[in-house]
Amino acid sequence: MRIFVINLDRAPQRLERMASLFGELRLDFTRVPAIDGRDLADRQASHSRKGMYYDLGSGEIGCFLSHIECWQAAEKEEAEYNAIFEDDVHFGAGARELLADTSWIPVDADVVKLETTLVRTLVDRGSTARAGDRSVRRLRDTHPGTGAYIVSRKGARKLLELSTDFADPVDQFMFNPVSVAWNALTIYQVDPAICVQEVVVGKDDSVDALASGLKHERPVQEKAHGTEKLMKEIARPLGRLAASVGASLRGQRWGKVRFR
Repeated sequence: MRIFVINLDRAPQRLERMASLFGELRLDFTRVPAIDGRDLADRQASHSRKGMYYDLGSGEIGCFLSHIECWQAAEKEEAEYNAIFEDDVHFGAGARELLADTSWIPVDADVVKLETTLVRTLVDRGSTARAGDRSVRRLRDTHPGTGAYIVSRKGARKLLELSTDFADPVDQFMFNPVSVAWNALTIYQVDPAICVQEVVVGKDDSVDALASGLKHERPVQEKAHGTEKLMKEIARPLGRLAASVGASLRGQRWGKVRFR
């Protein structure tokens, strides 16, 4: 399994950090030069189609195009599976063992998500496979983030075919059930996750995270006030209870995927 790391030319310190991390894991990687959103004024105009939630900024477009570069490389590889990382990830225990072996990957997997963004999502209660002491479960609902995942050759081919005209961030394109890609892909989640992005945990003040730059392009949801806020606070636990009961009846589990 080849490992690809997306890295901007103007972020050499982040490449040094990833080289150090993979050196500790005794794993080689291939750098994929990220498409810089600062150079994409013309491309942004060509992707002016309205997305599911908001119009993409140049940084989001550059990020998506960078992942397309990785999918193109993965489709050409002899290896059946390849791992793709953004360059602000942290690794949990046992990362080498998981990444050095592919025998644990379910045969029907198009994508295996290695990271968590610590948001609530839906996974199968039962495990399809085991990756060491971790479960590998079908992902059944939105789990954003493209910081770390494995893609099969056929999965890469599907992603390329479906992304010729994109209008949403790459993580929503891949990991949101309302996306056209969702129904075409068989997606698994490693649980607990082996990776988490710096933007999620804020562990390292020295990391000028690409992801944190992208979040400034995403609109901030206005906070509710007064009666609207009160009603949301009442409805939230009821909604979570209903989601948990419904998931349990379907043999699924609603909650956060831990990082370990």
